[in-house]
Amino acid sequence: MEYISSSGLRVMLSSLKKLNAMGGNLKLSSLQPYVMEVFKIAGFTKLFQIYNDEQEATNSFN
Repeated sequence: MEYISSSGLRVMLSSLKKLNAMGGNLKLSSLQPYVMEVFKIAGFTKLFQIYNDEQEATNSFN
């Protein structure tokens, strides 16, 4: 995605909380520069595991 709104951030945070409560995990990869900047400003880079590409994210499950 190339854009994320505050509503989108709330959905992401809610999803992360629900998955964590069920013992799951949410990993993100390949964020566009604008989206990564929004995540940094919102402090989400401390909450989410963010990887450079899909392969790196997939390998992190092992």
